[in-house]
Amino acid sequence: MVEYIDQLIGALGPLGLLVLGLAAALEYVVPPFPGDTITLLGGVYAVRGAHPWVLVFLVVTAGSVVGAAINYMVGHWLAGRFDAHPGRSYFGITHARLEQVQSRMRRNGPWLLLANRFLPGIRGLIFIAAGAARMPRVNALGLGALSAMAHTGLVLALGAAVGGNLEKLSALMSRYQYAVLGLVVVGVVAVLVRMFARRRAPASEP
Repeated sequence: MVEYIDQLIGALGPLGLLVLGLAAALEYVVPPFPGDTITLLGGVYAVRGAHPWVLVFLVVTAGSVVGAAINYMVGHWLAGRFDAHPGRSYFGITHARLEQVQSRMRRNGPWLLLANRFLPGIRGLIFIAAGAARMPRVNALGLGALSAMAHTGLVLALGAAVGGNLEKLSALMSRYQYAVLGLVVVGVVAVLVRMFARRRAPASEP
C-alpha cells in the first residue's frame, strides 16, 4: 500500500502536496483513513528533495485544521438541532447524552483539543464534541492547530529518519500504529475502570 501511495503522489508532482493536505483532513472526517501513513511519506519526500520540508509541514498542518473545522461545524449543527427539537435523537445521540458531552468538554476540552492529533480514531469526535459544546471556534481550532503542528513535526521527522527507504517506512509505520493503538486501549480501559468504580461507590454506601 505504501508503495502504491508513493507512486501516486510522485506521479502528481507538485499536486502531490494537495494529496498530503487532503489526507490530513480526511483523517478527521473519515477516521479509518490512513492519513498518518501518507504524512510519513511527506517526510520521505522532504529527504529526497521532492518537496520542501517546511511546505510539507504547512500543508499537512493546514489540512488537519480544515478537517477539524469541518467536524466542529458538524457538532455545532448537531447542538442546534437539539435546541430546536430536544425530544429527538440524531445519529443515536439523545439530548441527555449531548448534555453530558457538553459538560465534559467544558471541563476537559482544552486538554483534549491539545492532545487530539495524537489520538487516532477519536480525534474527529473531539472536535464534534467541541462544536456541540459551543466552545469558541477560534480557541478550539487554535488548540487544534498547536496539536497538529506538534504531531506533524514528529511524523515528518520519523519519515525523514528512514532516509527515503520505503521498506523502513513500512516497518516504522507498523510500530507507530501498534504503539498508538496500545495507548488508546490503555486509555479506554482506564475510563471504563473509572466509570465502574463510580457506579459501585454509591451502591457500597450504607
